[in-house]
Amino acid sequence: MEATSKVSIDIGNGYVKAVNERGETLHFPTVLKENQGINVLGKSDNPYDIEIDGESFYIGDLALAKRGTRQWQNDRAFNTDTPKYIALCCHLLTDQTNPEVNLCLGLPYSYYLHFKKGERLIAELSGREIKTVYKDTAKTITIARISVFPQGVGAYFANLYDIGGQPIVGAEENIRAIFIDIGYRTVDIVAFELLGNTFELLEDCSASLEECGISSAISDIADCISKVGSREINTNEVESAIQNNNSRINDMYGQIDFTKEESQAYNKLAKHIITSINQKMGVELRRHSKIFLTGGGASKLYPYMQATYSNIMLQDDYIYCNAKGYLALENTKNNNRHPQQ
Repeated sequence: MEATSKVSIDIGNGYVKAVNERGETLHFPTVLKENQGINVLGKSDNPYDIEIDGESFYIGDLALAKRGTRQWQNDRAFNTDTPKYIALCCHLLTDQTNPEVNLCLGLPYSYYLHFKKGERLIAELSGREIKTVYKDTAKTITIARISVFPQGVGAYFANLYDIGGQPIVGAEENIRAIFIDIGYRTVDIVAFELLGNTFELLEDCSASLEECGISSAISDIADCISKVGSREINTNEVESAIQNNNSRINDMYGQIDFTKEESQAYNKLAKHIITSINQKMGVELRRHSKIFLTGGGASKLYPYMQATYSNIMLQDDYIYCNAKGYLALENTKNNNRHPQQ
């Protein structure tokens, strides 16, 4: 067995984000589709076409191109697909042929707290051996140990520690802060307080808002432009156009520019999230000096939330901050240093 590697993976309903100790990252849609072996032009050079334990799969953007859909939110897909996303990340973020991996894994807050899915993954995957082949490179990956964290927690600690677990200079200013993690399907809110030498999660200030993520806005956009147009537009088309074509869809009927509808959908979603947070937290909001907006949808909703919260900020590295924070937490176990208040 070769040297142990640490890999941190933040799995969301929309995207997988991962980082290793060297700071190398991965970011791809949480979509998986079985490869039926019909490779007319040979194996695709696009990421990712991978063999896992003898079965072939498309993952990420390639799976979307093959008309795969997001299904990770249902229990069956969670149980069967999660190990495959882990296998891909561990294959790409380790150098060894037979890596032994200490895994840091992030799950949506509700999955972690209410459904105990983290406990199930630890029981299922600890000690598991996974064989992978990607671009003719074969690996045998052993999951030596797993730590599971709720999303939003990683973002909080990424503001306090680097991925090596060392306190960031000046980070004491960010200890009393609320983190709003705008995910694909959910919005996770977390807050901590440093009591003595221990960070305490403030449960009354932490929650998961179901069906309030950025996919809600994407669905609204698709519904809106389908109603006023001459054809039905699906959410995959909308998402692709936002990412790749300046919010414009081109097809045989011409071009649809939905920038106006996009702005309206983000504004509507931001107002809904603000109302939910205010109802949940009440006066607790003013007791925190800063609010950080983070997660994959953060930059889209930030312009619509800053008028309500004068102390809100877009977190640096908001895509990867959860994954980096989990790695930081894992590495703080080797020291006992905290930012000084």
